[in-house]
Amino acid sequence: MDGTVHLLTDSDALTASVRRTVRLEATPDGKSLLLIDVDSRKPGIHREVRYEITPAELIAAIRAHGAELPGENHPDAADRD
Repeated sequence: MDGTVHLLTDSDALTASVRRTVRLEATPDGKSLLLIDVDSRKPGIHREVRYEITPAELIAAIRAHGAELPGENHPDAADRD
């Protein structure tokens, strides 16, 4: 395992070439994560943007903006059966 999660790949159906990729990968020291967005959708332009975030910041962002899913670890899960 290389510590990379591929989040999005946009390919051109006619040429089978990759036009855009977005991936999340750990930094070499393991202290933060990089969101890397590589965009080649415009002819002749190759753009790469990197964002850095700590695991704690990512967890906080997911908790703040994500939707909590029901599961077996929730106190009221037994009431739903």
